Amino acid sequence: MIRDQLNKQEGSIEAEVNRPRVAFLWAAAVTSVTAVLAYLFEDMLVGQDNENALGYALLLGLLVLVSMFLVLCYRVPRIGNRLLGYDVASIPKREKEKSSLQYTGSFQVETGLTEKHMNSRRKQARHSRRKLAQVTREMQAEKQQAEPKSDE
Repeated sequence: MIRDQLNKQEGSIEAEVNRPRVAFLWAAAVTSVTAVLAYLFEDMLVGQDNENALGYALLLGLLVLVSMFLVLCYRVPRIGNRLLGYDVASIPKREKEKSSLQYTGSFQVETGLTEKHMNSRRKQARHSRRKLAQVTREMQAEKQQAEPKSDE
């Protein structure tokens, strides 16, 4: 039940992230109308001597390119949402790194060399515990063998 609700929420978040924003279409329309108005009033902007012809050409080209980019942002929601900052929800979550690289036993390690030293210490401790257990068993066996002799 809870898993189904989480899947629905994830699906709705992804649908919201991939939904095109109408604001890009409106902004593209405004820049297109501005470009058309600049084209219609060319003689006022450039002047009689064509002294501002390069500036006018750059203005017209920039308005057309901005309009085309805004239409692209509408048509490809990933680009538009990245521009608006909604891309955080659409970025896939990274898998966690292997735990052996970060934790050895219950200790956090920084490098492979530290991990190697910790593993060596753990092996030495395991060996010494086994050795101690073996010696303890031998002592208990000797004690048990010595007890029946004392009873007789």
